[in-house]
Formats: sequence, C-alpha cells, structure tokens
Amino acid sequence: MKYNAKMLAYCGIYCEQCSGKLARDEQSTKHLEHIPFPWAQLDLSERSCEGCKGEYCVCNINCNIKPCALSKGIESCADCDRFPCEHIEVFANDGIPHHKSAIENLHTIREHGVDFWFEHLKPVLECHCGERQSWYYTCPIHNQDNG
Repeated sequence: MKYNAKMLAYCGIYCEQCSGKLARDEQSTKHLEHIPFPWAQLDLSERSCEGCKGEYCVCNINCNIKPCALSKGIESCADCDRFPCEHIEVFANDGIPHHKSAIENLHTIREHGVDFWFEHLKPVLECHCGERQSWYYTCPIHNQDNG
C-alpha cells in the first residue's frame, strides 16, 4: 500500500483507515459491523468521502482543526508551534475510539517524519493477505489486531 498525503488528516488520523470511507469505496457493510456509534447506518449509495484534504469530506462538517491548520498553512497539527493545543486535545478525548490515536500519530510524525509513521501504519491498513482493514474491521481470516 502506498502513502497518500491527501489522506493524512490535519488532526493526525489517516482517512484510508476510515470504516465509513472503505464501506462506500468497497460497497460493503463489513467495515460497518463494529462501529460503536451511529455511523453503522451509513448509506452506501452516498458519495464517498475524499478524505480531509479532498473536496468532499464527511468529517469537515463540525471540524475546527482543518480551518485552523489551513489558516496556518501547515500539512498537519504536527507542524504547528502550539501542538498539542486545545482543539486537538478535545478531538482526541471526544469518546470516539479512533480519535484517541491522533495525538500519538502527530507526535510520531513530528519526531520521526511521516514516512516512518506510515511504515508502521501499513500493517494496520492491509492484512498480509491483501484484505483492507479499517478502524473497526480486521481481516476475519487472519484476525490481525488493528489497534
């Protein structure tokens, strides 16, 4: 799997891991089976999200991180002088399980670079058999833990 810079959200999560995005991309509900919040009722016929930095992003509706990052001209919060700020702290602690990884991801990107971070993320994105994995779906055959 190849890194796509457009899919690294300003907040430090990787949009290619999104269960909703993958469900729409693959037209499969398997990525929705274990989502612990109302997104499990996602309409697969709706337009697929293009990620945080794309023209159409589902998450941008109530996001205050993206406008802040855009105003500063940075690629992610890892590049910000004020990191970690209140915006990212609130996001990472909002009760949505996959948001918890945001600050750790940003620290890794800041300390080691995006290439290092992505190399460690690759096994979580795709099982060795080629099955795409998401925040709430792991390969049922190999049952890899996707963190």
